[in-house]
Amino acid sequence: MPPDRQARLLLSSEFCECYLAIEAAQRKLSSGIGDQQDELELARNFALLHDLVCREHAIDELAKGRVSKYLAESRQWYLYSPLGDAYAARSSSGGWGLERVQSVGDCIAVDFDSPVATNYEPRSGVLSQTYLPLDDLERHAVRAKIAESLRLIDQAEPLYGLIIRNFVRRIVVRKSQERSDLGPKHYGSEHVPRQPGSLRLLNIHRDELSVEACMESIMHESTHNFLAAWELAHGFFVANDYKHRVVSPWSGNQIPNSSFIHAVFVYYICHRLLKSHLAAAMWLTDEAVQHVHKRLAVCASGFLIQQPLSQRLMSTAPLNEDIGTMIDMMQSDMQREYGYEAAA
Repeated sequence: MPPDRQARLLLSSEFCECYLAIEAAQRKLSSGIGDQQDELELARNFALLHDLVCREHAIDELAKGRVSKYLAESRQWYLYSPLGDAYAARSSSGGWGLERVQSVGDCIAVDFDSPVATNYEPRSGVLSQTYLPLDDLERHAVRAKIAESLRLIDQAEPLYGLIIRNFVRRIVVRKSQERSDLGPKHYGSEHVPRQPGSLRLLNIHRDELSVEACMESIMHESTHNFLAAWELAHGFFVANDYKHRVVSPWSGNQIPNSSFIHAVFVYYICHRLLKSHLAAAMWLTDEAVQHVHKRLAVCASGFLIQQPLSQRLMSTAPLNEDIGTMIDMMQSDMQREYGYEAAA
């Protein structure tokens, strides 16, 4: 494949997931603690990796007007690129055509239909939900809502908009409820560390989910995305010692050290974004203003405690001093804004 296609493959969340699984299995096997299950996992992911390469090559060939052997022998109606921004579609006569997935923000594919978007993941809060197809009006509304959210992020905090475009290539959208459904409404968003560059949104098609809520969800998960990508490249902020957990001052739940560090960054950044949005968007409705104020209070709440946040971390390995200092600086900044004494 040409260099640009190689880069597309390496930047895809599907490739990263395979690579991390291969690396984990090889590490266990080389240390002598692996078993037959690890050997099977290694083989399975090498096969998946080979399929990713074949798919990207097939998309490249089709873009040049050629049908690859892989595509000609495929029994599928659709084959998606690993980035999820293009797919090969088979016609009723058996011929293949190249289609582009509509994007937002010039570079982020909104994925409704690929196997990644339609499969079932039992551990996922989004992809474990029932899959329902979106109609054309719902798809248009979802893309418009995401595009408007990105525009407002650009307006409020241009640097944040740039970070999102640099680190997000795919937004997977899952619909599990019809607009007419009664009863509890299910919304959600998530980022999976093993899939950097990809975000997941649940039931964003519903009118009750405002642009402000969508904007915060995208910023929330994009921050996780950025931090996860940094950790994959430079090492984790703190050792993943699951014997020691931190009580989150936001949720009251016990969470791993790494999740706590992510939460500090996420809530600080979302607070700054919402505050800037409130100042920049003078046309907001009273309902939207009330929503933003409630979310600002939620984001700020975990910082307004007397104990320095860095001291809540519990691990057998020492904490990176720069990370600890940065966490406490964010807390001090938030406490000054709300008139609290700095944590001592």
